[in-house]
Amino acid sequence: MKNKIFFFLMVALAPFIASCEDDDDEDKKITVNFSAQPRVSGSFNSDMFDGLEAVFTEVRSQNSTSCVLDANGRGTVSISKGIYNVVVDKSIKSVVNGADSIFISVLLENITISEDNQMVQGYISALPASGLSKGFIFSEIFFNGEQNSGRMMHPDQYIVLFNPTSEVLYADGVSIAVTHHISWWDKKLWYDDFYPNRVPIGGFVTIPGNGTEHPVQPGEKVVIAFTAIDHSSVEGYDHAVDLTGADFEIYNGPESNDVDNPDVPNVIITENGDSYGFFFQPRGYVSPLIFKLKDGKKATIESFYNEHISSAREVVAATDSTEETIVDIQILSVPTSDILDGVQTSDVPQDVKTRVIPESVDRGKFLVNGCHRQELAIRKEIHVGDAIYYQDTNNSSEDFVMQKGQNSYPLGWRNK
Repeated sequence: MKNKIFFFLMVALAPFIASCEDDDDEDKKITVNFSAQPRVSGSFNSDMFDGLEAVFTEVRSQNSTSCVLDANGRGTVSISKGIYNVVVDKSIKSVVNGADSIFISVLLENITISEDNQMVQGYISALPASGLSKGFIFSEIFFNGEQNSGRMMHPDQYIVLFNPTSEVLYADGVSIAVTHHISWWDKKLWYDDFYPNRVPIGGFVTIPGNGTEHPVQPGEKVVIAFTAIDHSSVEGYDHAVDLTGADFEIYNGPESNDVDNPDVPNVIITENGDSYGFFFQPRGYVSPLIFKLKDGKKATIESFYNEHISSAREVVAATDSTEETIVDIQILSVPTSDILDGVQTSDVPQDVKTRVIPESVDRGKFLVNGCHRQELAIRKEIHVGDAIYYQDTNNSSEDFVMQKGQNSYPLGWRNK
């Protein structure tokens, strides 16, 4: 495993949106005009805006104000100056089967409100409430790490993928990436050149295979271990899991002092030299996502890399001996339309300053309380007869719960 240490500071945030009715705050109020505009032209009509409520929460005080938008998605609010989160989130009936299966949403965070008559605009999306038939989703993500006697290595981390469809899916070519941008950073110079249509990634791992070597039945799981050993037998890992029965393993090579379980096949690791590479930061400052290649052959992976690497500009901060400079870097990215699932992660102290997972993939967030807290992100179960499925509304705040301690499966995870 690799030693990755992050130093962080608390900071304020940047602009994006606001709107609606009076607040009880005694401070001087200013008028803010808000407009929710469809991200895709023609995708909304006045009936879809009917009854939508925009909720404005002042970040420091957590005081909230709300208003109902008009048929054009507009509203006006009188609020105090400050930094606000703005949320519109409503489920509507599907015209197909009458179920609550579409979510209409706007999510804007850390919006600076500072001028009278300020105009703020947010993009509104209509998203499916279920990820069924899309492909693999995360059912568990353990990035937080066991209380491991203060060591900065995290070989006990793991990922569980789930097939939520009614069809056999093939794990060959399934790739797990981590985001390049850190969740508590201000927007980097290149951010708006990518988001929301592409997500820069630091690196990814791919399940090998020719395309049909690793079938996964409906309702079954695939487990990827960072190190496929019995971690509960390691001193200082008293509550960790036995990962000897994992389906695949992330092996970083002998130079990293990593352990390779010869009985568990290794994934293929792909990294971008101008980023942090592939790893799970235990406070969640990089976020995981899933995409799928046609197979897990090295030639296919190399082709994806070459087609999705591009130049960008990055600011290098000044030091005692150098001035601030702008340099060219290479950024690897995944088209948002290719992402099967993703979870916006961070920790409670830092929260999310800049979203690294687009709202069309995840409208929510999953926050751990700190490093080495044994905090597992596990998706809510849905029981259909004797089968277990998982809630997937593209909102990790609602779809995932935190479990203290991991699911300690014995050898053979799929028998659980």
